[in-house]
Amino acid sequence: MIWIAYKKFVENVDKLERHFKDMQDVEFTVENGKLWMLQCRNGKRTGPAAIRIAIELQNEGICTKDEAILRVEPNHVKQLLHPHFTPEALASKEYTENVFA
Repeated sequence: MIWIAYKKFVENVDKLERHFKDMQDVEFTVENGKLWMLQCRNGKRTGPAAIRIAIELQNEGICTKDEAILRVEPNHVKQLLHPHFTPEALASKEYTENVFA
């Protein structure tokens, strides 16, 4: 019974993403085996995620290349310009002993 609700959920999310032409953040519940879609909104994302989602939406035919580019906000690009550090680099002796906060 839960698989029926899951299948319906996937179908509904696909319809919502195609309608809004964007990734959706969906609230739902399953009660007595029945799916209840509560609400949805365009999903928030980080800079790297915005790029990946835009590419995936375009590859899936949900939006055009131009529409995908417009989904990436200037702040998303700005996030990509900042340095990124691996967990290992942040835990390194060189970093922990030489960085002052």
